[in-house]
Amino acid sequence: MAQKRGPYAKSDQRRQALSKAALDLVRRHGHRNVSVSDIAELAETSEATVFYHFPTKEALFIAALAQHDDENIRARGAEAGAIADMGSRAEAGVQRTNYARLYNELAGAAADPAHPANDFFQARWARSTEVVATDIRRLQQDGRVDASIDPDSAAHLLLAAWEGLQLQWMQGPPFDIRAQVEWHIRALLGADALS
Repeated sequence: MAQKRGPYAKSDQRRQALSKAALDLVRRHGHRNVSVSDIAELAETSEATVFYHFPTKEALFIAALAQHDDENIRARGAEAGAIADMGSRAEAGVQRTNYARLYNELAGAAADPAHPANDFFQARWARSTEVVATDIRRLQQDGRVDASIDPDSAAHLLLAAWEGLQLQWMQGPPFDIRAQVEWHIRALLGADALS
């Protein structure tokens, strides 16, 4: 694919700089304590420029979620290991409290098909389900997961368990989320899935 040049490339770079600034501030201060002027200042631009690229603060926070995925999910690249990493990633995820609060708030709001975050979460769920299902198929080929288990259904269930456990952990009291996620993996896929 050809690299973008000219004003389109600069626009993409500016959007990425703004989403990175938003994500950084959310991680440090929480989304309710971050203003558009804070984001503009960190990105070394004006509020008008922020609103030129992102018509609402909510759109900027959706871009921040996508930026997080770019840094932490897509960067991994390979599906192999998705199951093995699930518990440790759940454990790390709840430790990023400010990010997790933004994620949960927008995920709940995105249940409305008209919400601007709906497309982001639909794509995220589809991508996550495919990554986990692909790893389950790999484990089945290796003989570590029973071939009769439907990988797509199992992926949906494991991701739903992870998401629900994260919400419970955030609402408190905290518990060993890694142990709970890994219990669900073993219960659904068998003891060898994590060996």
